[in-house]
Amino acid sequence: MNLKPRFLLLTVLLFVVTAIPLWFAVRTLAESIVEQWAVRYAEKQVLYDKSRTLQPILREVALARQLANSQYIRAWARQPEDAELTRNAIGDMESYRKNFADQSYFVGLLGNGRYYHNNAANEFGGREFRYVLKPEAKKDAWFYDLVRQGRDIHINVNPDPELGITKLWIDVLIRDGNDILGIAGTGLDLTSFIENVVEIGGPGVTSMFVDHDGAIQLHRNQALIDFATISKQGVEHKRIDLLFKRDEDRQAILAAMKELEAQKQTVATVFVDIDGQRHLAGLAYLPEIAWYEITLLDLKTLLPFSDFFGILAAYALTLLGALALFNLALGHFVLEPLKRLDRAMTDVEAGNREWGALDKLGTGEIGRLIQRFIRMAQSVLEARRDLEAKVAERTTALERLTKIDPLTELFNRRGMTERLEAELTRAEREQRRVGILWLDIDEFKEINDRYGHAVGDAVLKTVAETIRLTLRPYDVAARWGGDEFLIMLQPTDAAILDNLGERLRQAINADRRLADPSGNALTVSVSIGGHLSRIGEQLDSVLLHGDQALYAAKAAGRNGYRSSAALAVAHQA
Repeated sequence: MNLKPRFLLLTVLLFVVTAIPLWFAVRTLAESIVEQWAVRYAEKQVLYDKSRTLQPILREVALARQLANSQYIRAWARQPEDAELTRNAIGDMESYRKNFADQSYFVGLLGNGRYYHNNAANEFGGREFRYVLKPEAKKDAWFYDLVRQGRDIHINVNPDPELGITKLWIDVLIRDGNDILGIAGTGLDLTSFIENVVEIGGPGVTSMFVDHDGAIQLHRNQALIDFATISKQGVEHKRIDLLFKRDEDRQAILAAMKELEAQKQTVATVFVDIDGQRHLAGLAYLPEIAWYEITLLDLKTLLPFSDFFGILAAYALTLLGALALFNLALGHFVLEPLKRLDRAMTDVEAGNREWGALDKLGTGEIGRLIQRFIRMAQSVLEARRDLEAKVAERTTALERLTKIDPLTELFNRRGMTERLEAELTRAEREQRRVGILWLDIDEFKEINDRYGHAVGDAVLKTVAETIRLTLRPYDVAARWGGDEFLIMLQPTDAAILDNLGERLRQAINADRRLADPSGNALTVSVSIGGHLSRIGEQLDSVLLHGDQALYAAKAAGRNGYRSSAALAVAHQA
């Protein structure tokens, strides 16, 4: 049998022999792709759900903290029977009510057990006192359990039988030093929160939230929610492990929760079985509220294996076409030259000295060409990878240079301007205020002139580091230019603004890490101007008021803090 029919037969055999392995290979590949895709999808979905959940809750937590720390509330909690203090406290509570998302609040006093509440409809205006908490009453166990635990913040889903409402409650302890005086907070409508935050995952995606004990706090199926978690005993709880029939699944979920709480990783993924269907569980820890977010992905619903049948068919047709083309190419580039070579060798054997046909065959050319192409391709690919890496590196560096100050690694003017504009727009929409602190290093030019720019740069970096250490995690700082720094505070109020401005001035002035070229200690002082924006105030106006406050601080002798509010009062006087 000649070579051509042999290769045709070999092609058919190859197609038949590869059909079965191809099926298993595609199936294995599909399963691997589904798993890898599911893991990445779960990680992104969990982080997204975490962000969506934390954003509305943390805002309410911050407001509840402010309410619990209010001087009116604490003074009243120390003397709950004082009528004037009661009126002042209720007035303060009512002002906070309008800022809470649910426009409701509650305050429970440990001293006399009185529980105060008002809602968005102002249903209890003038009669905010609702009932008396009793230690022996089961319905009031949540209050005394929270006081006994001493946790500053607690979030749970709980029905209030006295008020006839069930909410996602945010509880904050009212403290006077180490003494607990009561609990204050607010609540979010449970049904709305579930619809807007928990129940938007789509088909095949189930999101839920559990506490550190595994008790279910939020779920699209409210029948699974562990209401009044804090007051329940052991077997009464509805825990996450009840969703899993297999013990290995329960252990895997609990182990992942422990790993996350230890902050060994940001997101964990575990394959589990639920009702006979394979699911991927994505988990994330929310340390701010001591909850876990768990997203369950039904792999069969999200990406069924039947979706890969088209790929399998396309792959089989492609393979068949490739084998056919291979035979055509083999005949043209290999078999035909071999036939010519065979004829030439026959001619030589017969004594024919016509060698031209052999020369035209190009013996060894294909092999050498392949080797040269491989070497060339490798060189091109390496050069391309190097070029792409350099372009990416330079793009990142350029992006960083546009928004980050290279000396202090704080935002530069451009970066801070973008953040301020965005925050002022958001603050106007949410009817809240934004605070800025404008800081200028006193006599910085003299430092540069006397000790040199190296010392000046060290001063700038040290001041920047002190700013980072003094600010709250959610505040933003920038080197505005030269020896000026600009700080954005949010959320904030006048008291926080003034306190942080003065604390920052003292921290910088007390820093003794700097030294001149002779080794002598170098003390640095700053002048700081503060401004708390009005609702709807534009960026230019905010910066102008902050600059005026800074100028007033420098005019007053430097190493001081002035606020625009104090300037306004002085001008009126």
